[in-house]
Amino acid sequence: MKKILFQPFENYSEKKLLLVGILGTVLGSLIAYLFQARFDGILDVHFVENLEWYYPFLDNSINVISLSLLLFICGKIVNKKTRLIDIFNASLIARFPYYLISFANINGYMGSLSQRLLNFATEKPELLAIEGTDLIVILIFAFISLILLIYYLYLLYKGYQVATNAKGALAIILFILAVLFAEVISKYIIYLIYY
Repeated sequence: MKKILFQPFENYSEKKLLLVGILGTVLGSLIAYLFQARFDGILDVHFVENLEWYYPFLDNSINVISLSLLLFICGKIVNKKTRLIDIFNASLIARFPYYLISFANINGYMGSLSQRLLNFATEKPELLAIEGTDLIVILIFAFISLILLIYYLYLLYKGYQVATNAKGALAIILFILAVLFAEVISKYIIYLIYY
């Protein structure tokens, strides 16, 4: 079980990782649709009231492709033998934990809570309809989301490390830059498509 959770890139073939990665991304997108979650950036999750069925699929495709391309460029700097399929698999598989955040919006709860908080911040603070249990839920959600984000980035780096045989500070710096630029690029592309 430890190998599956922490070392999937070292123990499974590229074909198996690709198949599982594509199936997991489709399932994660379906779950996002059912719970009205948008992955509008490689590090972002938002809950919305109205969601077309294809939004999560398109969001996740843009996220995976932008992340893969930037990590591949950085991987080629680190090691000329870096293969796109290995980076693509890492980008697919690493996102699995992040898809679990969608479950926080059961019955639209987190979306409604987010909207109430936005209304509080922008319009009439005296009408805040947030109870103590809501605050506890927000704290638990934030903590779990942070753990899932860390696990996502851990898996992504492990996949990048295996794909590039990365060692040293340069590989880490390039990885961080690739993730940050992929966030900006994916958000920009998603914004251009939808808005």
